[in-house]
This record gives sequence, structure tokens and C-alpha cells, in this order.
Amino acid sequence: MTYSVNLSNYTVGESSYDHIDEVCSHYGKKVVLIVGDHGYQAAAQALDAAIGKSCLTVVATLHYGGECSYENVAKLQKEIAATDAEMIFAIGGGRVLDTGKFVAEQVGKPVFSFPTIASNCSACTSVSIMYGPDGGFLRPEFLKEPPKHAFIQTRVLAEAPVKYLWAGLGDTYAKYYEASMSSRGEALNHALAMGVNISRQCADGVIEHGALALQANQQKIVTEAFEQAAMIVIVTTALVSILVTLDHTPDYNSGLAHAIYYTLTNIPGFDDETHLHGEIVAFGILILLLVDGQREEFERVYNFNCETRLPHALADLDLDYGQLEPYLESITQMADIRHNPYQITREMLQAAFLELEAINKNTKK
Repeated sequence: MTYSVNLSNYTVGESSYDHIDEVCSHYGKKVVLIVGDHGYQAAAQALDAAIGKSCLTVVATLHYGGECSYENVAKLQKEIAATDAEMIFAIGGGRVLDTGKFVAEQVGKPVFSFPTIASNCSACTSVSIMYGPDGGFLRPEFLKEPPKHAFIQTRVLAEAPVKYLWAGLGDTYAKYYEASMSSRGEALNHALAMGVNISRQCADGVIEHGALALQANQQKIVTEAFEQAAMIVIVTTALVSILVTLDHTPDYNSGLAHAIYYTLTNIPGFDDETHLHGEIVAFGILILLLVDGQREEFERVYNFNCETRLPHALADLDLDYGQLEPYLESITQMADIRHNPYQITREMLQAAFLELEAINKNTKK
């Protein structure tokens, strides 16, 4: 088997933008910025100052369009073609960065990422998650490579709303439990084995540093715990994602928690704007651990969720078992669990959900 692995480079720290010139000037001097509604404003002062001291020139600032969609990508392609830009800077949250990455590949220009929230690994991954114009999930678009370089400005991240890091922690530790479960008992090639082994930090690091990182985020200060947690969310998870999706399938990059996520968000009346992706996935991991019989890990994650107020009961997601019960079979049909060491049945899920409800009831007494 012959395969190539392209990993993203990155600079992290409160002065990371000061390295823009030395990193980016090798690719040219004219830049298009792709920005969102809030992220660019958060980073603008520091970023504009760094660009002003460099040999780079911004030739256009383009809004990403509100969704990472094919329609917005096509529009941006035309707008970029009307400039003489040599590179693209994508600045913002995950959907802005995913849009910038996909556009860059379509127009054949290098892209550099500037994450402004620590909620996901988009800044360092080689995939863009595509949505329809209405915001509905469509599919992942696997790219040839991740951004040439990510500039991770920890001060900008620390000043972002806490809810993004909070949800990001849940989505990050899920990476370990889903990857290790889906790969169990298999003879993995070097890249897959490396990805699965690295994923252990996604759980251990988040549970060790997560609570203190959230406290720092609430105080809008950069601490060791905050930087550790942010880097695990943005970088460690990205390394895992790249290494376990070389075949462009979700076989080792998803699992039961994501199958639960997609099912819950399709229940009529469920508010998937109030409840963030990582928040829902974090709840799904508790069910995964109960289904899989990992009692010690369940206790560890359950206690962490209680400490950080991540969901640990259906009520935390404004649901009850009666609403969920008709959709248990739907979870078993999700593609996310087609690559699992054993078949997950409706009966397994029912037992796990009811057990979790009982644990929460007893805990409150």
C-alpha cells in the first residue's frame, strides 16, 4: 500500500501572528481574507498590525457566506478570480475555515488558517464539512492537504465565548473513544495505528486540563491549562483525523456518539441551535461507554461531564426517554457505526439509555 500523509504546520502563542511574514512570504505577497461575522473582528487588531509590519498586502476581504456550502464556495471562487491574490487567509470558526480550505483547493492557492475559537480542529485538518444553504449537513469533502500553516493566537481564543471551548472538549474526547472502539482487534497500518494511539491524548488531556481551561476562558486569561486544552482540541484531534481518514472514509473517525448526534438532531422539535455539536456528542459518549461495558471510563467521563456541566442526562438536552424511544432503531442504521467490532442493537441502546437515566436519578437523591 502506498499513501501520502500531509500534516499541518502551526505556530501557537500570544505573539503567533508576528510570524506571518516569515512563514507566508515564501508563497507571494498578495492576500485574500475570508472572514465570518465575529471571528475576524476578534482577531482584526492583532492580525492587521502583523500584516502591516509584513511584506504582505490584503487585496480583498470576502465574507464566507454564512455556511460552508457549495453555493458559497462557487461565489467566492468568482470573487477571488477577480483579484490577483496569491494566497488565502481564512479567519474565524470551523465553517469559515472549512470554506476557506475548500475554496483554496478549487482555485489552486495556498491557504493559511487563523482559528478564533477553540471548538474544533478545522484549522489543521484536510477535510471540509459541507452544508446545504439551509444549514443542513451534506457530506465531508476530503482535501489534498491541510492549510499550509495555522496561526493559533491563544489570546484571541481565550477571549472567545466559553461555550465554544466547552463544546469542543466534548467533541475532542469523543475522538479517542470512537477511534479506539472502531479499530479494536484490527491489524492497523502505521498511519492508522499512530492516529489511534495519538487519540488517547484527546481523552486524557481534556479530562486533565478541561475544567481549569474553562475557568481560564471565563476569566479571559491564557494559562497553561487553557493552552493545553486548546491545542488538544485544535491540533491533536486534527492529527488523529488526518491519520485515520487517509482512505476518505469515516470508518475510524466516527462512531456511536456521532450516530446518536445525527439521530437526536433529527427528532422533531429538537433545538440543534441551542445545543452545540460537541455538547451532544459528549452525551453520546456516555451511551457508547455503557453499551461497550467500559465502566471505569464511563465513571471518569460522567464525573468530568458533571464537573464541567457537559450533558450527562437526556434532560440536559431538553429531551426525555419517551421522545427518544421511537428513534432507537434509527441509531442502529447510521453509517457511523457500520465499522464496529460488533453489531449495536436497539436492545443494547435501550438498556444503556435507561441505565443512564437511572444513574442520574440515583445521583440526585
